Amino acid sequence: MGGIMSITGQADGVPTRVGSSIGDITAGLFCAIGILTALHERERSGLGQMVDVAMLDCQVAILENAISRYEFTGEIPHPIGNRHPSIVPFEPFDTLTSPIMVAAGNDRLWATLCDLMQLEIACDARFNTNPQRGENYDELRPILAERFMTKTAEEWQQLFDDAGIPCGPINTVDKVVTNEQVVARDMILEVEHPTAGTTRIPGIPIKLSRTPGEIRMAAPVLGAETEKILNQYLGLTPDQVAELREKQVI
Repeated sequence: MGGIMSITGQADGVPTRVGSSIGDITAGLFCAIGILTALHERERSGLGQMVDVAMLDCQVAILENAISRYEFTGEIPHPIGNRHPSIVPFEPFDTLTSPIMVAAGNDRLWATLCDLMQLEIACDARFNTNPQRGENYDELRPILAERFMTKTAEEWQQLFDDAGIPCGPINTVDKVVTNEQVVARDMILEVEHPTAGTTRIPGIPIKLSRTPGEIRMAAPVLGAETEKILNQYLGLTPDQVAELREKQVI
């Protein structure tokens, strides 16, 4: 309903679901932002308010520039594979080893890219500005694809990193959980789960300098925190909790 699937997938392919639960995740994020906004406003007014966040609204909100492109051109956006709708080159390319994602987001980076790849097309009238590269994409793509196949992904990444061209490998999950930067940022943490045993889970992506967050435990099994919650928030004694259990209220 929200339109995301209609612009996701290969060109001329079927509408494709995003790989993660984007509807649930964005709704949670927008809900958290709404709650924080309401709490901030309450400090000023002293009044509470209802925070209304719908999953459909969140999907529409992340359509990025698809709605703007439609309103401006009248053309319905459609899946275009892994390329960017308005920046060229901004997509993955195969190499001698594995694919690499490259984002030469402006004409200066484009000229640098051509120099590093020893391609004398930076000033080619078909490609020397981003709009022209977009118009002549079908001619440009094969030229780049052929040259990318002359080195490994690691070699290209080193060249591009040194020159300041945004790029990166397309990591599979097994590589993500062992990635040096990911691990250094505490984004993969080991926890003990009562049924699954020792396992690894994603860490906290928001890093606060004064009050950093912490993952203390794995997600509890059903009912594991019931007694603690009833005691901490409702003030129930152990005897009262035991009575509720006996009556099968909890």
